[in-house]
Amino acid sequence: MRAQLLVYLVRLAVRLARLLHLEKIIFVSFDDSLCAKDPATRYLEAVDWHHDPNASNKKRSVYRNGSVYVLCRLQIGFIQFTINWRLYLRRKTVRRLNRKRTKAQRLSYTSKYTLVQQMLEELRPLLPDDFTIYVLFDSWYAAAQLITFIRRQGWHVICALKSSRVLRRPGQPGQPRVVKRQVRQWTKELRYTPYTRIRVKAADDTVTTYLVRSLPGRLNRVPFAVCVLISKQTRWDKHPAYFLCTDLTLSPQTVLKYYLVRWPCEVDNRYLKEALGLADYQMQKLEAIAKYHAVVFLALAYLQWRAMRIKLRDRTAQPSLADIIRQHRQEHYCQRVEAVARMTLEVGAVEPVLGHFLHLSSSHRSPVTQLVRVASVAQTTPSHT
Repeated sequence: MRAQLLVYLVRLAVRLARLLHLEKIIFVSFDDSLCAKDPATRYLEAVDWHHDPNASNKKRSVYRNGSVYVLCRLQIGFIQFTINWRLYLRRKTVRRLNRKRTKAQRLSYTSKYTLVQQMLEELRPLLPDDFTIYVLFDSWYAAAQLITFIRRQGWHVICALKSSRVLRRPGQPGQPRVVKRQVRQWTKELRYTPYTRIRVKAADDTVTTYLVRSLPGRLNRVPFAVCVLISKQTRWDKHPAYFLCTDLTLSPQTVLKYYLVRWPCEVDNRYLKEALGLADYQMQKLEAIAKYHAVVFLALAYLQWRAMRIKLRDRTAQPSLADIIRQHRQEHYCQRVEAVARMTLEVGAVEPVLGHFLHLSSSHRSPVTQLVRVASVAQTTPSHT
């Protein structure tokens, strides 16, 4: 089901982009998230203790009990779908599960950036050659092996970068031919060079000004030139953000604008866990949990498909997934009311309708019971029904 959904959504997005003459740029974003469980949960096979980067800081690391998944999101203009996903298991979790499995059923450990590479390999035959592809992710996935793999496909990378990564640049007079520095050390060395002021519009339409320096060079263990951006909110900001781009033709303004395309991944994670119940599974077996995840991601794809249809009719519309969920539930309520009223008029009694729709005794009192009784009264006045 996951493979068929991937093929359908990618082909649909590309076909619509061609029909609507959208800009031939495809953004493929990756992000991971934690489905938190109760600390006492022990018997669900996908659940283990994971590092929580959102709650951790430099002084304290926070771990939470739960399961982790990695999602893949595709966007072309206003057309956007979550097209793929993978469950991530820690190395210790894989060893623990393999103790109870036969040799043929044993699992193999796969790191997060390897999961991303596997999803990109599935996506590769579906992407057209005449589109420019940008792969977006945070600093956790900025491994040299993954960046090199993406460039070999002819795609580009835009990602966040950790301050400890080593950047090689040509030396100044009196220095070695090639100077190696961590990017945070380059920040100190270039502290007297001018900034470029960049105004970036966020998802909530607020505009923020950043002070940016561009550092072309070569990242350690990456065999081609890249551009590293050092971004500060103020001149006195002691903790700048670092970004990497492999497309040297892009301006810093465009690089930060493209990186913001990752933000809908965070929105999808919230809808998956809070509105669609991705973290509410209670299955013990790993295979059952994977099937549950597949159904939830299918529901998310359906909501995004309906939102896309609304935008096709009205480009100015900005329907949220919450609006689509509300509309979908309202349609189900209307269908249920019509079905109850129609069956009550045909049968002419309340109890069979209750048995069909509620599977409850006639003495049970609920809002739907009252609805059925109202519908039974309507049989005397069909015109009002």
